[in-house]
Amino acid sequence: MLLRPGSIATGDGWAFELKYDGLRAIVSTESGLRVRSRRGWNMTERAHELAALPKGLVLDGELVAFNAQGAPHWPLLCERVLHGNRSIPVTFVAFDVLRVDGHDVMANPWERRRALLEESASRARPRALRTCSTTARRLRRDCRARARGDRREAP
Repeated sequence: MLLRPGSIATGDGWAFELKYDGLRAIVSTESGLRVRSRRGWNMTERAHELAALPKGLVLDGELVAFNAQGAPHWPLLCERVLHGNRSIPVTFVAFDVLRVDGHDVMANPWERRRALLEESASRARPRALRTCSTTARRLRRDCRARARGDRREAP
C-alpha cells in the first residue's frame, strides 16, 4: 500500500509503518536476490548487501541510507543507488512480507504477517533488514517530540 495523506486513526488495534526517506522496493530471495523498484527498475546490483537476507522471502519496503547520526538521508541513498557508490551502506526497511518459502501469505491477517516479518528480521544481519511499526499513541508522541526539535528515536 502506498503512503496516503490523512488523519491518524485513533484507538487500539491500529499500527503504522513509518515512511523513511527511501526508495520503495520489492525484495525477493526466493531464487537468488532480486530488488525491484515499484516501477520495475532492477536495483539488484545496487543493493548487494541484501544478499544477507534470509532465503525464501518476498518483502515489501524501502531501501534507506542512514547518515552518521542514524537518520535516513536521501542524498546518501541517491549517491549509492544512482551513482553506484558502494562505500555507502543501504538497509532494507520492510513493511510487509508477501511470500515465505514459496507460499503466498498476503491473505493472512496483518498480525500473522507481522510475526513472520519480525521472525525473518531476527535471522538477518542487522544492517541488511529492519522493521518498523508503531501505534497511534507512539506516533503522536514522536511527532510532538520532533516538532519540539527532539530528533532522538522513541523507545
